[in-house]
Amino acid sequence: MKIAYICSPYRGDIERNKLYARFVTLWAIKQGYTPITPHLYITECLNDDMPRQRCLGLAVGQALLNKCDILICGTRYGITEGMTEELRLANKLKIKIIEVNL
Repeated sequence: MKIAYICSPYRGDIERNKLYARFVTLWAIKQGYTPITPHLYITECLNDDMPRQRCLGLAVGQALLNKCDILICGTRYGITEGMTEELRLANKLKIKIIEVNL
């Protein structure tokens, strides 16, 4: 199974965005991928509202992205600043990007 990095919004309407991240993650599983959705669990350990912890969380996510075969980008609620950085890194690493508007 290919490892898929799930990229979707977190900031803003956090509860809605977490539900959406779960939905995109489930979609990835049904497509045969092994998904990694860092913003569902890293934000349980680090506080996204604290700049230093947010930077650390983003760095952890980027390290995980380095290990992935594909990035699945859920765009129903737009693209955030953090997502933009993940997409930029995926392009730099030549990781295939699939955009889904589920």
